[in-house]
Amino acid sequence: MIRDLRRLWLARAGASAVEFALVAPLFFLMLFGIVEFGRMFWTSHALHETAIATARCMGIPQLECEDGGVYNASMAIAFAQTKASGWLINLDASSITLDKDASCYGLEGFSQVKIAYQFATVLPNLLSSMVGGTDLTAQACYTNH
Repeated sequence: MIRDLRRLWLARAGASAVEFALVAPLFFLMLFGIVEFGRMFWTSHALHETAIATARCMGIPQLECEDGGVYNASMAIAFAQTKASGWLINLDASSITLDKDASCYGLEGFSQVKIAYQFATVLPNLLSSMVGGTDLTAQACYTNH
């Protein structure tokens, strides 16, 4: 009996499987966490690019943001939504704030765009710290011409 226990104690037949079973959950948690945080930073970048393009569209009159040579807020919101959808982000019109005559950095005469977005993870059970969503914001100013 002691001989059998000693043989069992020295056996290495299933050691790799046991080690993998112990390490795999932490490895996959880290892997999916890195992917989700990467998605969050990518989304933040996309929101900033959308805000910059929309502020520029408002500041330098472009066809997408004007109606008959006059600035049109609803067209600017539609422009922002189109830009965001190019990044695979769906923006609600209520999350976009436009100000054609804003003060930015202490200076007057700017077009300002603010975007608020709630990033939600696709793995809510795995990343419990992000289950309620993470609020992302983007803001951009562009001089009026």
